[in-house]
Amino acid sequence: MTALFGKSNNLMRMRTWYGMTAVIEIRNRSLHRAGFGRVLIPHPPAVNWLLRFGLSDDPYYKLSTIHEFGHFQTLPAIAVYSFAALGWVLATHRASLIGIIALLIGIHATWEMLAELVVRFHTGPLYTRTYTGISVIPRIIFWSAAAAISIGGWAILLH
Repeated sequence: MTALFGKSNNLMRMRTWYGMTAVIEIRNRSLHRAGFGRVLIPHPPAVNWLLRFGLSDDPYYKLSTIHEFGHFQTLPAIAVYSFAALGWVLATHRASLIGIIALLIGIHATWEMLAELVVRFHTGPLYTRTYTGISVIPRIIFWSAAAAISIGGWAILLH
């Protein structure tokens, strides 16, 4: 990963394990952009805001960068999961609009958990040390909410 970590506009590139070059830009704590090549999608870093709550700038930007790249590293897995889930929904005729929307939101929550697992495994024991003295409550909220939303998408669909 070639990256310059900091508070200003930093365009970072990383080659994924499947050969594509992912690009992210962490502009500040309120806007990130991510994509491939010149196609960068701006988005608010809501998950990073919650997970990094209480961290100073340097660890915030480092962990947020790894999280954003984690989305690209797990893209093939979430794509297979998404297509399999949506294929099953269509094949079994369980395709209500509310159910499909709930499933898509659940899939996104699953993808957020996968991206954060990449952060956890990439940083190893440093992850735990980084959060020394920082409240665990935001991370408990993230993991609980993401798991509930992921499972809830299926529950709404199957109800």
